[in-house]
Amino acid sequence: MKKFYLVILGLLLSTIVSAQNFNLTLRSVLPYGVSLSNIGGFVDSQGNEYALVGYYEGLSIVDVTDPDNPVEAFTIPGAQSDWREVKIWGDYAYVTTEGGNQGLQIVDLSDLPNSVNSKYWAGSGAINGQLETIHALHIEDAHAYLFGSNLFNGAAIIIDLVDPWNPVYKGHTPGPYVHDGYVRNNVLYAGHIYDGFFAVYDVTNKANPILLAHRNTQAILTHNTWLNDASSVLFTTDETNDSYLTSYDITDLGDIKELDRFQLTPGSGSIVHNTHILNDFAVTSWYKDGISITDVSRPANIISVASYDTYIQGTGGGFNGCWGVYPFLPSGTIVVSDIDNGLYVLTPTYTRACYLEGIVTDSISGLPLNNATVEVLSANLTKVTNLLGEYKTGTVTPGTVSVQVSRAGYESK
Repeated sequence: MKKFYLVILGLLLSTIVSAQNFNLTLRSVLPYGVSLSNIGGFVDSQGNEYALVGYYEGLSIVDVTDPDNPVEAFTIPGAQSDWREVKIWGDYAYVTTEGGNQGLQIVDLSDLPNSVNSKYWAGSGAINGQLETIHALHIEDAHAYLFGSNLFNGAAIIIDLVDPWNPVYKGHTPGPYVHDGYVRNNVLYAGHIYDGFFAVYDVTNKANPILLAHRNTQAILTHNTWLNDASSVLFTTDETNDSYLTSYDITDLGDIKELDRFQLTPGSGSIVHNTHILNDFAVTSWYKDGISITDVSRPANIISVASYDTYIQGTGGGFNGCWGVYPFLPSGTIVVSDIDNGLYVLTPTYTRACYLEGIVTDSISGLPLNNATVEVLSANLTKVTNLLGEYKTGTVTPGTVSVQVSRAGYESK
């Protein structure tokens, strides 16, 4: 005698939205003719908004106050390099590159829109004159964290920015090479890309950071980390073909739990690069897939709510297309650096997702059923239940749908 399901459903949904070009409106494109790298943003004392664009020959400062008409205001020359990162503290931009050997570039933006000024800092104190190349950086609470430099095997170097024009070296992390990282409340979440894990460090004492925990990530190639607004969930990216944006519950550092994995175009082989969290939305660059916005307010069920493909040449694996995104300008404008195609200026529509979550159980025994297939009919939504019989999915558009549940040895319901 065949058994039937008791299906416990969450909110019902309508059809899924296409994975490309929805809820993000293209305002303009500024081509460069040379490759771009990462991107930042700045607002001057008059309220003008700028994209700070890393490009092959230096830093490009672009006025995007009118998103339909971006204007390059200044360029700051630098060593020719395919790698360049930029972050802001106060009225200063800090630029890193793996090209050249001049150290950290500091750009004074305080006189915008009239002029800019820049210099290099090669270290102080115990590293005076020794800092040459840096891969990336993060800035928090008047301290910059420099990742992947020529010093200390690429461990994170910590510098004091109380005097933003004249940094002071404070210390470095004890562990291996750090590719990128994120800091909040004196805790560093470091991406150890070549070792395949993220590590959590107490950096209260800048001269003596202490390792608190570490965990391998999905593809063992941990690139980028970012915290949710509540500091309870860490999001990571792995910089390799067919990779995921992944969420982890870090409320107990002794028992870090993976919550969910998300791909923008499953099966394409595309590479996720950098993610940022804003109001429990993850704004993420995906190389050949462009930019995505996902609702991560339920971090165990990451749902796509907007995307725009900047890489018009195709899809798949490889390191072309969207390098970085910056979603923190006050107007809401998002600026995007595409390696091949230039600066994209976009207007987002942030929309909360709708969810279908539940448990599939045996209607006679009441026991949960794993490996049951849950399909939202007439939509490209399919999930398979886990060992606890749970499934979680969703989409951006609300509505009512039919759902079919099937499993070998049972009649579908």
